Amino acid sequence: MNDQQIQIFTSEDGQAHLEVTLEQETVWLSQAQMAELFGKDVRTVNEHIGNVYSEAELEKEGTIRKFRIVRQEGKRQVQREIDHYNLDAIISVGYRVKSQRGVQFRKWATQVLKDHLVQGYTLNQRRLTERGIEFEQAVNLLSRTLTNQGLVSTEGEAVARVISDYARSWSLLQGYDEQQLTELNIKQPDMHSLELEEALKAIGELKQTLIAKGEATELFGQVRGDGLTSALATIEQGFGDELFYPNVATRAAHLLYFVIKNHPLADGNKRCGSFLFLWYLRRNAALLARPVEQLINDNTLVALALLVAESLPDQKTLMIRLIEHFILLKDE
Repeated sequence: MNDQQIQIFTSEDGQAHLEVTLEQETVWLSQAQMAELFGKDVRTVNEHIGNVYSEAELEKEGTIRKFRIVRQEGKRQVQREIDHYNLDAIISVGYRVKSQRGVQFRKWATQVLKDHLVQGYTLNQRRLTERGIEFEQAVNLLSRTLTNQGLVSTEGEAVARVISDYARSWSLLQGYDEQQLTELNIKQPDMHSLELEEALKAIGELKQTLIAKGEATELFGQVRGDGLTSALATIEQGFGDELFYPNVATRAAHLLYFVIKNHPLADGNKRCGSFLFLWYLRRNAALLARPVEQLINDNTLVALALLVAESLPDQKTLMIRLIEHFILLKDE
């Protein structure tokens, strides 16, 4: 959603009728529009917005933009630069004024943004499918993740960005003969494995840190069955001198996938899977083309974990390749 667009929102009671600006994967309303939406005066809306920022609930940067609008002032029409506030700010004000219309608007905006995000990536679907790319699966996975997770903020943008980067790098910028997203054939025989005991110890330390922050319970990281043992052993397997997973990228990708999809832990599978994924990459940093932090940032990791969690069983190959795409290896 790169260009500014306008969508019309009408409240269920018909009393609020707004021209809503869509830009940068979010929606924007002015204070006057929020006043109409919530059935409050502008002064009340302004006071709540001030409190949202003064209490550090949101940062001004990224949540306020000026849009040029034409409005009637007396007998003449004038253009003014007016502050507009994004969906996060709109929702924060809606919670404070306890507006039912705010709930209606949030649901409406979520659907509109999801539709635009998905449509933005389906435009090139025919072209990409003709060239053998699993792009239809990628778009379906994007839609499924955005819908099920209700993501229209930073996490939702990160999910969309991962799919966009996948399509751009492997489809639009590669030559025709290179556009099959195949397995990495690089062999790295000197990889360092991750043992079960140290993995459990590290998860235990992570658990205590999260509990101290109020972000986990005693169920976090508790082992169920032998799923974690199996995941760690599987990525090390081979036959004779041939490794089933011959490099760091494919091992790390399968480790993340196995932990998230097989639910070897009572709670915290996405977080623990992401934690072990990064740990495995750092342990084998000497085999990577760049430091881990330059390959996988926090938003990308969150997006990958959500996509894996929402993916269907027949999308496993797509997910493994999608994860591998972000891990650049040293080519011996």
